[in-house]
Amino acid sequence: MEDNHIGAVLVSGQPGVAGIITDRDLALAVIGGKLDPQTTPVSEIMSEEVIACDIGGEIEELVRLMRENGVRRIPLMEGGRPVGFVTFDDLIVDGSVALEHLQGIVSAQLEVEAPQKPAGMLHPSAAITAQSRTRALMRAKARAEATYARMIQAVVEATGLERDRSERALLIACCMLCRRLTPDEAQDLIAQFPSMLKPHLDQCLSGPDRDVTRQAMEDEVSKSIGATAENASRVIQAIFDVVADNVSPGQIAEVRGQLPEDMKDLIPARS
Repeated sequence: MEDNHIGAVLVSGQPGVAGIITDRDLALAVIGGKLDPQTTPVSEIMSEEVIACDIGGEIEELVRLMRENGVRRIPLMEGGRPVGFVTFDDLIVDGSVALEHLQGIVSAQLEVEAPQKPAGMLHPSAAITAQSRTRALMRAKARAEATYARMIQAVVEATGLERDRSERALLIACCMLCRRLTPDEAQDLIAQFPSMLKPHLDQCLSGPDRDVTRQAMEDEVSKSIGATAENASRVIQAIFDVVADNVSPGQIAEVRGQLPEDMKDLIPARS
């Protein structure tokens, strides 16, 4: 955002667009919510419901979408892929949208409900209270729990194990992976995981521990979930497939670069 002087970025996913994050999200969720910007994943503060418009749409359609959804930025899509943005500022500069329509967009956004402002009101009705701060913390906690739950569910689906065993296997495999890396590299990896994993993995920064091998990892997972060595190997591979889907390709490349040859293929490369 700083480098390009913009107020929003789209978040990529598997496949397509996973969400959108704005400078306002950063101010309210990260600064206002007292989250650590070094360790909070984008997925915990982004808006998952992206209001988009086909690139062949009319300006009237953009105005309607902004007004009805209380947003000022609309991604343009072509063939299911994002190809651009139209912002409220663009409409002002273009000059083709009537003033009353621009006013409608602003009013719609101002009328969105907030802890101290009822829906439909343009201004707050009271000063910030401890109750509103509690609500903000509860929302942040709910987002963190939802992000963690999505990752656990992905592991459940990939491994075929029930939730408890999937979670245990995930924690063991990720902890041992972090121990095999340098502390700095492990911290960079942990920063891209759901924040609820962080307290568990912060205890796994003693590396690089060369006693962590593929066989050692299989033995630990096998013992923890009561599986055969062959099944433990399959579970570990499935877990790291999920990890690769939740971590940036650049970070995956850095992690693979620190692993011995017989462990590199545990974590699939992503482009």
